[in-house]
Amino acid sequence: MIRSIKRGAIAHILSGKSKAFSSASSWMQKNLGDLCSEFRSGRNISSTLIHETGDYPVYGGNGIRGYCDRYSHEGEYVVIGRQGALCGNVRIIQGQNYLSEHAIAVRANADNDTGFLLYLLGFMKLGQYSDQGAQPGLAANKLLRLKCTVPDKKTQSKIASVLLRLDSQLSNQEKMLSILINQRKAFLQQLFI
Repeated sequence: MIRSIKRGAIAHILSGKSKAFSSASSWMQKNLGDLCSEFRSGRNISSTLIHETGDYPVYGGNGIRGYCDRYSHEGEYVVIGRQGALCGNVRIIQGQNYLSEHAIAVRANADNDTGFLLYLLGFMKLGQYSDQGAQPGLAANKLLRLKCTVPDKKTQSKIASVLLRLDSQLSNQEKMLSILINQRKAFLQQLFI
């Protein structure tokens, strides 16, 4: 329920229908590639270099695969899962990380906001553009040509801030709900002992 409310809020804002953000600036149609200073697949890494512990997380298409002793990317990036059943999923990472060939690293250019790109790419449902072979996969050059409608950077930053705050609140609510459910289970077990 909470997640569907979030999806609805994101769709309302990113479709340009939200009066709070649509009147603040004009929204322009652009190619996804016009928004990015970097949009490319990560680097190949041998599985023998990935360990359970290490200095730098190694991101694959579906999250952290393990850790290694070197990094390929530094700073804030949106990571798109490039291969597998969950291709098209997005997450934001910061710091020093290694991105494998199963992920696409995305960084906004100077005129756009990387945090905003996180929500825009999620809203675009990139998995629908995967090649349907034995293993679904996304081609970075194909995604770069996708059309999207975006506001100016200042409005992008405001939108990203609102949605990041919403994510944080939802995460806190889900943790609280989990605690309450576990307490309820414990109370019910004590009643029947």
